[in-house]
Amino acid sequence: MIENSIVYRDFKGKYDYLPVSKAKGSLIWDKDGKRLIDFSSAWNVTNLGWNHPEVRDAIIAQAKKNAQGLLWGSDPVQEEYATALTEALPEGLDACIKATGGTEAIESAVKIARAYTKRKRLIGFKENYHGQLFASLALGLSEKERPALAPLVPEISLLDFPHEEVGEEGFRVFLQKLEEQLKREDVAALVAEPGIITGWGSTLRAYPGFLTETRRLTEKYGTLLIIDEVGTGFSRTGKLFCIEHEQVTPDIIALAKAISNGAAAIGTAVGRTAVFEAAFSDAVLVSTFGWTPIACAAALETLRVHQRESTWELSARKGAYIQKKLTPLLGGKLTGIRGLGMEIGLQFADAGTCSAVRKAAFSDGLHVVVGSGNNMQLMPPLTISEDLLEEGLAILIKHL
Repeated sequence: MIENSIVYRDFKGKYDYLPVSKAKGSLIWDKDGKRLIDFSSAWNVTNLGWNHPEVRDAIIAQAKKNAQGLLWGSDPVQEEYATALTEALPEGLDACIKATGGTEAIESAVKIARAYTKRKRLIGFKENYHGQLFASLALGLSEKERPALAPLVPEISLLDFPHEEVGEEGFRVFLQKLEEQLKREDVAALVAEPGIITGWGSTLRAYPGFLTETRRLTEKYGTLLIIDEVGTGFSRTGKLFCIEHEQVTPDIIALAKAISNGAAAIGTAVGRTAVFEAAFSDAVLVSTFGWTPIACAAALETLRVHQRESTWELSARKGAYIQKKLTPLLGGKLTGIRGLGMEIGLQFADAGTCSAVRKAAFSDGLHVVVGSGNNMQLMPPLTISEDLLEEGLAILIKHL
């Protein structure tokens, strides 16, 4: 779709074209002045609310000092952010690469894994989402969407995602299949979202123990574990990082989206110094616009706000409330609810019903998106006020 000479994604009726004229907190306005309560956070980006004032002020202050960095050097705010971020992550994740977003972070992590292990094969999961370039697409793109873009990066195998519904026996079978792949000792890395699918919008949750068991098996066979927290990081699931739900430390964690609360383009892959140093020359870990000082200032202030306000606790509490509020409506148009924190999926009998509910809610002033098919994805800003949350839920409930 092209509007105003700009190419946009055509979501085939899943969304309304929305030219945003201004935004604040949990509200956005279109160019005609229509007010909308936002239940999307720009897809897990504005977790602290749109145009957060402290993040804005940090950008303004940094812009008066320096706006661009060097490929072969650092700016003080880059160093300060690297220290703050690694201290917020599990021990051992002590080195950051500069990137502009999630796709670049994942692509860099894949390069690191191949360069470090001297192996070529990669394992991903069907219907996980990791970005828009050829390796990141190959790690999760559905079979029906591959032909038009093929060939993607080779030597990438996809497994079925072991979601909650597979049960204990299904999870055991999954682990057997995974070990059969890993025991060949030719897999450089396993790449996965950390227990809930956010990118393609299914909000499917993994069977309990997914992270713990994949960590055990990847360590056993010398395979790196790359966890994509681009959509789940920064308090979205009720923890600062989703890996904290199972206390698992991956070899590399990819972060973007909410990293700067949408104020600047920035992403990173964080891992172990020993791994990054060994892979540096072959992987060419540079990015011209990765980690500009302005972006780092925004990211640093964003992290400080999350930590100061314990924003993950808001996510856990409000997410539980949303599910409790909507559960009594199961049995009509609404056939299922699943989620973690404020990453919540509403399942409908079919895609048509899901789309119709979304459109009706949009007309009444609620901006909510369809994740995939019959699944509506609720991702309000974690800081949404109780009044706006109630108003938004009332609009949604009216059409269920």
